[in-house]
Parts: sequence; C-alpha cells; structure tokens
Amino acid sequence: MTHIVLLGAVFALFAFIFFLRRFSTAWLMRGWRRTEGRVLMAEMRRGKQKTPDGCLLYDPVLRYSYTVGGHTFEGSRFTHQAVSNAASRTTQFITRLTQGSEVPVYYHPRNPEEAVVQPLSWQGSAMAALICALLLIMLATILWFA
Repeated sequence: MTHIVLLGAVFALFAFIFFLRRFSTAWLMRGWRRTEGRVLMAEMRRGKQKTPDGCLLYDPVLRYSYTVGGHTFEGSRFTHQAVSNAASRTTQFITRLTQGSEVPVYYHPRNPEEAVVQPLSWQGSAMAALICALLLIMLATILWFA
C-alpha cells in the first residue's frame, strides 16, 4: 500500500511541475499583444508518419504574415508547443481558412518574431496544477501518518 501511495505522490509531483510550467507560460502570454495577420498558406500536407494500418497521415501547415511597428513578420505557429493536441486543433482551424483571409495574431511585445494564432489559456493549467497540488498534499499526509 505504501509503495502505491509513494508512486502516486511522485506522479502527482511531476504532474504539478508540468502544469505549473504550462500555467507560467500561459500567464506570461496574457501580456502578448494582438494584431491582424493575413494567411499566406493553410493546407494539409502529406506527412511522414503512418497509421498502424499503413496509411499516411497529413500534417497541418499554417503560414501567416503580420506587421508590428512597420516591420512585417511571418509566422507558422498556431499555438504554444505545450499544447498536446496542437496538430488536431491546427487542423480544425485550417479547414475554416482560405489564403488571404485575416487571422488574429498574438505576438511577444519584446520579441515580435515570436507569435501564435491561439495563445494558451491559463485557467485550465491553473486548475490542473491546483488539483495536482491537493492530491500531492493528500498523498504526502497519508505517507506521513502511515
């Protein structure tokens, strides 16, 4: 029993650290500025990965341009790499776009080359970190009194 609780506490600790880092990134992205961008390319390209039955998978490709302070930049990131289902969300987003359409672009105010179309939401990461912290406290208490 003690080994299972200890294993759960270690898992909760790693999950807490993961979600805390994600929350930190999302919290900082709240200060990113918004501008309008223009879609240069939005398509699905044949990828290199295959499904278990041998079918080729397609990868979403998004390219957009945006202007900040008189300088034009190009970006290709839909959201932050911390998002586990970013490719799926990008695919859903791409299906609604055409070349030349406008998209909101969020960029880092001190480094405008760093931009995304969909910033991270801090609320989900904060809630997950809180749940992991509570679970960790509960498991540590069980271990302490065992």
